Amino acid sequence: MSTLHDIAQSDDYGQFDLKEIYQAAQLLLQQFQKTRTEPEKLNDIVSHLKERLDGQTTYPLAILLESSQLGIQHQLQKDWNSPMKQRQLFLFESLYAQFRAKVPPTVWNQICLNYAEALIYVGRSLDGLNVLEQMTETENDPSYERKDAERGWGLLFYSTFLRDKEQKAEALHLSRELLQQGIEKITNTNGRALYADRLKLADKMLEEIGPIDVTGSYKPNFFEGRERDYRDWCAKHRLLLNDDNEIDPEGTMKTDTLNYRHRGDDKEHGLFLETFMDTMVSEFTVLRWNLFEALEREPSTERNEQLKTVYRQSFSLFTKIAQFISHYYKLDMKDPRAGMQRIWFEEEQPKNALKPFIRNTKNGALKALFWHSKELFGYEQSQTQNIATVRSLMLRDQMERSFVQIITKKEEIAQTGELRKHQMTQVELERMAMANTFKVRNALMYLGFAISLEKK
Repeated sequence: MSTLHDIAQSDDYGQFDLKEIYQAAQLLLQQFQKTRTEPEKLNDIVSHLKERLDGQTTYPLAILLESSQLGIQHQLQKDWNSPMKQRQLFLFESLYAQFRAKVPPTVWNQICLNYAEALIYVGRSLDGLNVLEQMTETENDPSYERKDAERGWGLLFYSTFLRDKEQKAEALHLSRELLQQGIEKITNTNGRALYADRLKLADKMLEEIGPIDVTGSYKPNFFEGRERDYRDWCAKHRLLLNDDNEIDPEGTMKTDTLNYRHRGDDKEHGLFLETFMDTMVSEFTVLRWNLFEALEREPSTERNEQLKTVYRQSFSLFTKIAQFISHYYKLDMKDPRAGMQRIWFEEEQPKNALKPFIRNTKNGALKALFWHSKELFGYEQSQTQNIATVRSLMLRDQMERSFVQIITKKEEIAQTGELRKHQMTQVELERMAMANTFKVRNALMYLGFAISLEKK
C-alpha cells in the first residue's frame, strides 16, 4: 500500500484515488511551509487535481491548494504587493463569486474560511468578517467549526485600527471571547493549537492596554419609528460609518461618527480636507437612505431605477475617495482625474511602479484600501480579471452610457444578440446595489483608519 509520500512522488497520479492525491498535496504544502523550499512535485500534483476535478463540485478544492501554494511563495518575497499575493486574492475572489450556491456546504465553507483568512491578513478585516457571515451552518464540518474563532481573529486585526482605548479594549474583549468559545468547537488538534496561540496574542494585547471599564460605555439610541427601523437596518448590514458597528451592531449608538479634523499649520488645506470628508459622508448617507427606501418599496420600474441610481452613484464615491487621498498625501498627479484604479502608480499608469506613499507605507489601513481597490477595479498584474469585477464595471458603464433592462421572468431573457448583454435580474440588481454600498462604506472606513494612523 502506497504512503502519502509515495503518492506525492509518483509519476502517474491517475492510478490513485482523488482523496489520496489531495492528502498527498496537503503533505507537500506542509513540507513547503516548514522547510521554505518548494517541493518539485507540488506544481504537478496541483495541476493534476485541477484537471481531474474540472467540472465537478469539488473543483474549488484544487484551486484552494493552489492558493495555499501562492500564499507560502508570497511569504518568501520582500514585496508586500507580490504577483503571488495578487494571484492568490484573485483566485479567492473568483471562487467566492462563481461558486456561491453551486457547491456542497462543506466546500463553500472552506472557500469562505480561506478567503476570510487572506483578507484579514492584508488588513481587510471588515471584508473578512463579512465573508465569514456567509458561511452555511453544517454539522461535523471542520471549516464551519472554526467560524467563531476566525471571527475573533478578524476582530483582533480590526482592533489595531482603533485609536480609542475603550473601543480597542472592547474589540479585543469580544475577540478573546470568540476565540475562547470557538476553540471549544474545533475538533482538529492542529486547529485548536492555532487558535490557542491567537488567544494568547489577544490576552497579551489586552494586558498592554491595561485595565479599562468597558461596561461603562453605554450607548443610548433615541430614534423612533421609521428612523429607528432605518438605523437598525444600517447596523444590521454593517453600513454605519461607525467603528463600533463591527463590534456590537445591536448595542452601538447607531450614528455615523466618521470625520476628519485637521492637525497642522496649514489651516486652509485642513479646512479643505475637513469639508471634503464631510461632503463624502453626507453623500454616502443619502446613497444609503435611497437604498433603504428602494428596498422597502414593492417591485416596480421606479424602484429599479432608484436601485440603478444607487449603484451608479456608488462608483462616484470611489473616485472622490481617490481624490481625497491625492489631496491628503499631496501627490504629484500627472492625471488629476485618475480614480482608485490608477492613483497608486507613478504617472497613474498601472504598468509603472507604486508611488512611494503606498509602496513604503507601514500604514495597514492604507494597504487595506489599496487591496480593496483591486477587488473593485482589477489586479494590474493579472492578465485576466474576476468575472464578477468585469460584470460589475460593464453594468456600470452600460447604466451610464446606454441602458440595462431589468428582467423578472425566464421568458424575458434574450437568447442571443446585444440585448442579452444589457439584461440583469431584479435579484441581481438588489444584491449588487447592496454589495456596492457596503464596499463604499468599507472604503470610507479604511480611509478614516488610514488617516487616524497617519496622525498617530
